[in-house]
Amino acid sequence: MKKLSIFWILILIVSCDDSDLGLKSNPIDSKIIIETREVLEPNSRRLTFFCKTEKIYPCINFPLLTDEQIDNNSFKIKFTSVGESIVCATALGPATTTIDLNSVSNGEYEIDLDNAKLKNKGKLIVTDTDISLQFGLKNGIDFIRTNTKRVPNKTYWGTIGYHVQSSSTLVDEFIQKFVDAGAIFSKQSLGHYFYYEIDNSGDIVTNVENSGYYFMKNFIFQYDGDESTLRDIIQVEGKDYKETLSMRLETFGGERFYNWGN
Repeated sequence: MKKLSIFWILILIVSCDDSDLGLKSNPIDSKIIIETREVLEPNSRRLTFFCKTEKIYPCINFPLLTDEQIDNNSFKIKFTSVGESIVCATALGPATTTIDLNSVSNGEYEIDLDNAKLKNKGKLIVTDTDISLQFGLKNGIDFIRTNTKRVPNKTYWGTIGYHVQSSSTLVDEFIQKFVDAGAIFSKQSLGHYFYYEIDNSGDIVTNVENSGYYFMKNFIFQYDGDESTLRDIIQVEGKDYKETLSMRLETFGGERFYNWGN
């Protein structure tokens, strides 16, 4: 048993070394981290991958260069090299790029995501509710997540931030305004939607830390009425309270409404 354990440990070490050697001899000497993002627009949705190197470079604006072959049935993407900018944004950061696959219909697609000489073949699966990536062994790449939920139609979400605890009563009054307008607050499907995250209880996740507020309420609802009614709740009624409440509403069509400015 002891000899067998030592054997598997040696295999693991050799595998790690092979992976490291693959990157060291690769035109891009860094793993590439990929995040699926669906860009919401008023009349369409675009599927994109935000990609960054794991390695940090001396200029935050170094581009990650690609060669892309995209057709109706498959996607072949090759990260070729890390470029250098004429003007260096003097802050440390990864090399980045955004790959735009445009509008992708529901279906299953062959997809290559090659880190230069390191090959990766997998599947991209798009449904009404999910965007999924299925890859076996990954060579020189990794994913923030392999499944991203799609924002359902007629869905609205946002944040109300405030600094005085007693303002929570006012926050509740604005939530009630949405209800009175016809908003339906119900449990949502578990998962990460890029724009927000839903927990095991079906509630939107609220993370006050690093938000800039002492207190914060996140909300999400479905609404099938005139969107201008919601806009006016934020921009017209909410404007009178901009010193007390910081309000943001986002829509399934990619719009954002705030109670400050304008």
